[in-house]
Amino acid sequence: MNTYTLEAATHDTLADVVALIPDSAEAERRLTFTLSRVEAGALRPEQFLILRSPRGVEGVCLRPASPQIPLLPRLREDVPAEALTAFLRELRAAGPRLILVSTQAPLRREEAETAGWAFQEANVVYERADLRARSYPADPHVQPVTVHDPGVAEAMTALGREAWTPGEDWTLYALTHAGEVVALAALGASGRPDTAGIDLIGVLPQRRGQGFGARLHAHLLHLAAQTFGTHVGGTEADNHPMRRLFERHGARLVSTQLDFRAPAVPAP
Repeated sequence: MNTYTLEAATHDTLADVVALIPDSAEAERRLTFTLSRVEAGALRPEQFLILRSPRGVEGVCLRPASPQIPLLPRLREDVPAEALTAFLRELRAAGPRLILVSTQAPLRREEAETAGWAFQEANVVYERADLRARSYPADPHVQPVTVHDPGVAEAMTALGREAWTPGEDWTLYALTHAGEVVALAALGASGRPDTAGIDLIGVLPQRRGQGFGARLHAHLLHLAAQTFGTHVGGTEADNHPMRRLFERHGARLVSTQLDFRAPAVPAP
């Protein structure tokens, strides 16, 4: 017999959707925000899936209205395997993408795959909490560009990023050497207050190992520090050169993420 239950939240159980947030002040803030959205009609209580056991809430996940928003469950670190698998299996009907983030859920790939999710990649997120605590060198060979400028589109293609488009209020930058675009990156607001995001798009394969990535990243940190107090950035978990670059520039590892997709349903 199952020792767990899966249920949609109700108005009476909305407080349970923040039960696993360890910081009580943050939990209260989240609950107040959630209640305000429910009252405004922007959110329905039943969008939250709750996993329970005799010891209480084991997991919670918001099932967003848009399939473009990934599922980001919050779970107890020691949630039983059977219950976790059932929870993640139920979430497959809620969206095509699942992300397990180490700061709010155990990174248990086996149970996710047993639940029918297909593993895509592991990523890491770094944060530099006080950009202004140190200086970063500006590089005269870095300039803002567009994808229509000479050499930029070709560099994007060489980096496998030809489909890249800038986010709102983001700027693309190129580092040139001997008149050639050798590295590209973009800078903009991350979406968190006072926090910059940097997308180090890449260094051309034939130019790697020559310090161009470090120069471009440092220049964008120099620019970011003029407007933002914090920087966050991510990369693939096995991208050790980029991870060393984050660490060299004073960032610390804040989370690891496992990204999954729901397998496509074959056409009848």
